[in-house]
Amino acid sequence: MNAANTAVHLDPPADSSQPSRNLRQWWIIVTTLLAATFFLEAGFGWARRAHALAAASVIVSTLTAGLFCVLILRHVRHGPRLGLTLLSLAAAAFLQAALGALSAKGANLTWIHVPLGVALVGLATQAVAGARRLGAK
Repeated sequence: MNAANTAVHLDPPADSSQPSRNLRQWWIIVTTLLAATFFLEAGFGWARRAHALAAASVIVSTLTAGLFCVLILRHVRHGPRLGLTLLSLAAAAFLQAALGALSAKGANLTWIHVPLGVALVGLATQAVAGARRLGAK
């Protein structure tokens, strides 16, 4: 097996409304990793610095994935919706991080920070579902 056979091909197919199987699989992997990251990020609550760094990396990763998705999948069925979901997820994660930072400084916002974190996990799993629908009718 040579390297050309194992690479992920991101070239669009001849009919740009239908993504290649490799492209769909790539976005399923990306969104699954993001969803797992959102879920696991909550486990770092014991260390505020690690929690803040994890939150920042989740926001940057999600924003980057959303922007790439909007650019790469704009002509693929369900592609723009996946991009919008990822960008919405990044915005909600930014709000979550802001609430967490204010809570760490003594503001009484934990009552919204925790449920929003649960909602973020749900939204992240919606991104995975959106990646699975890429190109479907």
